[in-house]
Amino acid sequence: MEISEITKVVEDINKFIRNQPWLDFEVLQYDKQKLTIIGCIDISNLHDIEIVFEDIFFVSLPIEWKTDTSRPVLSVLEREKAIILNKKFKVEQGHSIFAFAPEDYPDDFGCYVSAKKIAFKLISEK
Repeated sequence: MEISEITKVVEDINKFIRNQPWLDFEVLQYDKQKLTIIGCIDISNLHDIEIVFEDIFFVSLPIEWKTDTSRPVLSVLEREKAIILNKKFKVEQGHSIFAFAPEDYPDDFGCYVSAKKIAFKLISEK
């Protein structure tokens, strides 16, 4: 995926999240090169959003976390932060580093996914 496509997907995900009172996230599945993370308001119902990363290089995040939806929850690392993690994890060219901002963790906690592709799907109960 081109960086412009990735940026647009991340913006759309954050737009949806921003309109929710809160969201809890969890890793639903990791299967070879595909990671699916879901977000939901109420765990007793279907989840509200699925975020799918493909062609994974590395993952560093808790299995479940809460978010503060009043600020961006997902970003693509750039410049110095990306360079530091690229060197630390020896990230192969073509992979982006995505960062989640979990609530109740320090800002430098490091909730990351490095992947070539990202997509999302909104889940409707209706």
